Amino acid sequence: MEKVKFIFSGWVEHMMDHSMLQRLLLALVILVLAKVLLIVLKQAVTHAESRGFDAAARPLIYSLFSYCIYIVTLLLILHVLGVNTAGLVAMVGAASLAIGLALKDALANIASGLLLLFLKPFKARDYIECGNIKGNIVGIGLFNTTFKTVDGLFVSAPNSALWGQPIVNYSKNPLRRLEVTVGIDYGDSPEKALDIMRELVTGEELFLKKPEPQFFVSGLDESCVNVTFRAWARTQDYFNLRWKYTAEIRRRFAEENITIPFPQRTVHVVERPDLP
Repeated sequence: MEKVKFIFSGWVEHMMDHSMLQRLLLALVILVLAKVLLIVLKQAVTHAESRGFDAAARPLIYSLFSYCIYIVTLLLILHVLGVNTAGLVAMVGAASLAIGLALKDALANIASGLLLLFLKPFKARDYIECGNIKGNIVGIGLFNTTFKTVDGLFVSAPNSALWGQPIVNYSKNPLRRLEVTVGIDYGDSPEKALDIMRELVTGEELFLKKPEPQFFVSGLDESCVNVTFRAWARTQDYFNLRWKYTAEIRRRFAEENITIPFPQRTVHVVERPDLP
């Protein structure tokens, strides 16, 4: 019993040592300051987003600075507690080549994310296509970029996959050209079909007057004559106009007895009386 009391009293005296208490309190203060810095960082990123900062870059910026805060906090606490941080940093530096080789894919994703952030080939909510990936941008993270597809699916792609392939951004330019092609029967008048298209397009306020719309015969297929119109519109109106006028042209052609033929092939049977 006396031995237990001696051990316990020694531990209490050690914990009450003035220098040790100072170190523990200082480590606690560092932790609190790190927590405050993280809160301030989150509020600063949110404020910057409300002032026009691209929301897609928010995950990357927050992750980058928060990891820096974590690393600095850890080094400061170890230093305060008496750990030789200089030796630790030197050891990490000596092993940097091996670490770099082991984490080359992760580091490539970080570098690609920073390039995407600064070069800005897209921003939040842009609809892009990159390889087999299509969707609206949600955000660029430290290692991956997230999308939301048109049917509501969540897609996560490594940053290096986006940086290493051509990116088609359907939302970046404010204007986009709409092209609609319809095949009509060879027995129908292409001029009449083009006049109907011209009437529909010129009566739509969402189509731009400049550049002027174009109406022309675009091809001669096996079973139809292709008539086409091209007109410019705002990017946000593109799909609504495409859907609307595909259906509207079909309706007007039916009213004017212009046939949209099925693919067909004419077969001529030749009788040979000399053959059995």
